[in-house]
Amino acid sequence: MQTSQENISKRLKNTRRCTMILSLILLSAPAWAQKSGLTPSEKQTAYANALLDSAYRYELLKPTFISLRSAYEYQGKEVSELRNALRLSGLQIELQKQSLDAARRQESKVAKTRFWKGFRIGLSIGVAGGLLIGLKI
Repeated sequence: MQTSQENISKRLKNTRRCTMILSLILLSAPAWAQKSGLTPSEKQTAYANALLDSAYRYELLKPTFISLRSAYEYQGKEVSELRNALRLSGLQIELQKQSLDAARRQESKVAKTRFWKGFRIGLSIGVAGGLLIGLKI
């Protein structure tokens, strides 16, 4: 048992060492690859070619950028129009709510007035009827 555990721990240590060595090699590879044997004039030519490539790519992407910018502006206008429409809709809903509340209050006032008017008429008819009936008896 002890020997198999020792073997496993040795294998793990060796694997860890190999992994560390490989990672150091892989990390040093890009730095080694970046060392160039180009002369200064060749470096200048490579730099100029890179600039020309960038300018060419910029000119290729310029129409896309312009169309994207116009689409973004159009979308911004559309969003502002939707906000205005939503705000107007909210104002209309608020106005309708106020109008409905005013109509309900007016209707309740009329209903209360009718109730009390009917109550007075009914009371007076009842009193008069009671008196007439009482006088007959």
